[in-house]
Order: sequence, then structure tokens, then C-alpha cells
Amino acid sequence: MLPEIWEPNLTVVFVGTVVTEVSETLGFYHLHPRDRFWELLEIGGITPTRIITLQERKALTDGHAQGSVSDPIRTMFLQKKTSQLLRLGIGLSDLNRRMVAVNDKDKSARPSEEDVGEFISKAEILNPRILAFVTSVEIFVGCFKRRFPGTTDLPGPQPFTIGTSEVWLLGSTTIQLRGEALQRQEDAFFSLGERIPMLKGESP
Repeated sequence: MLPEIWEPNLTVVFVGTVVTEVSETLGFYHLHPRDRFWELLEIGGITPTRIITLQERKALTDGHAQGSVSDPIRTMFLQKKTSQLLRLGIGLSDLNRRMVAVNDKDKSARPSEEDVGEFISKAEILNPRILAFVTSVEIFVGCFKRRFPGTTDLPGPQPFTIGTSEVWLLGSTTIQLRGEALQRQEDAFFSLGERIPMLKGESP
């Protein structure tokens, strides 16, 4: 199983639904060709540059298919990316850590009540300043509405915390959004990019 990137007291932990087969195979998060996650982090100013570029993603994918990327080289590359994220105070995790799925549309990928409970307990211990969910709106609301009645389906900050962590809904980065829905998601990433330096006591 793809390991979490999560240390105590990070600034923001991005939380997906489940580890996908593409990520498990290539050894890192958000590597599906349709996933805009790394692009949106850069667009929102959350990372100064794109942590994993399209060229790097293609090189990993092609290298795996051709068997031309050795495990030590891949490991070194992924360790470098992990280190970059942690220096920025960024972590990555998923609600469902029991399995690997084709994608988050797979019904078996839906987090269980036990998954959500374990996630909340971990978050309360590791205490990130922000938990930012890159899950579908439906899954986010389904996971948290009963525990936190104020849960909304609106992108951006939520009216509840998990422990002391702010909760943000950003929506799935693999769903092909258009028009107003796309603009709302990008606006939420921009708002998060403005919020992070405030929490660090810096100017945005």
C-alpha cells in the first residue's frame, strides 16, 4: 500500500478517497493522466512550482511500461518529491486505507464508518492546521454529515473542525469539471493558497 505522507503538525494535509491503482503502481499520489491535483496546487499558489510536472508523470508512466526505470532511480525520485512536500508543510493521505481501487468511483472504494473514525482519530493526534479534502462532494458529505451536521457541499472552508484542524472541501481533482463548477474549484484552491500563509503568520 502506498504510504501516507503525514507527519505531526503539518500545515495542510490533502485527503483523497482511496489509493488508486495508477498511484500504487507508480509509487506516488495523483498520477492519473486526468488528475489536475499538482496543477491546481501551483495555480492556487500552494506550491511555488509544480511538484510533479506532466513530463515527469509521463516519464514515470512510460518508464514503468517499458521497464526502463530501475527501482532505485524511482525510489530516489519519489523520496525527493516527498521531501519537497514536507518542507512546504504538505502531507497526503486517503480516507480509505484498506485497499487499492481502480478509481474513487469504484463502489468498494467508498470509505466506511470505521475508516472515517480512524481517520479522525489520526488527525486529532497528528494535528495539521488544515485538512483539505480532494474527494467528490458526495463522498465528503456522506462521510461527515452525520458526525458534523454543519457539513456543506460548497467548495472552500467548512463550518466545523476536526480536532483543531480547519476542514476544507476542494472536490475531486480527477472529475472533469466545466463552467461554474470548475471556477468554484479553482477559487477554492486560490482561497486555500491565501489562507496558508495567514496560518503561518506570513503575508499572502
